Amino acid sequence: MNKKLVKTDVFYYSRKKLVFYLLFNLGLLSLALFFTWVIFPQYELIYSFALATCALSVLAIVIAMIIRHPLAVISSSSIKIDFCAPLKWKDIKRARKAVLGPKELIIFEVKNLSKYKLNFMQKLIKNSKFSAFSIPLYAMDFRDAEAIEKIVEQYVRID
Repeated sequence: MNKKLVKTDVFYYSRKKLVFYLLFNLGLLSLALFFTWVIFPQYELIYSFALATCALSVLAIVIAMIIRHPLAVISSSSIKIDFCAPLKWKDIKRARKAVLGPKELIIFEVKNLSKYKLNFMQKLIKNSKFSAFSIPLYAMDFRDAEAIEKIVEQYVRID
């Protein structure tokens, strides 16, 4: 049996950029601790909820830094962004690059979006100016962002 070998490229979120989110959440956790113990110790239930949510966000970022989260998995037939359904190259109508201040994205416009199983966030943004399928170049290392652009341009032209 001849199996065709398909080369896949995997791109990950930048761990360096996650450090800023970690520092931000540690700051929130320290503020929650300060307000709980020093300023308003009589509101235990409210501040225990705040402490728990801040601690969970710190834990989530630490886990994301330890276990690498794939941003995009690209094969010759499709691209899979985060944990979404793979998007077939033939179903992409258009790709465009959007710049929002210092943040850059590659936005894919899909021919028939109804045949894809969308996650919650994709359902929320599918009718906005962004597509349900977008690659956040700002969340990657600079070299990876350039590489993913070149690979995507092999399959679809980026406007």
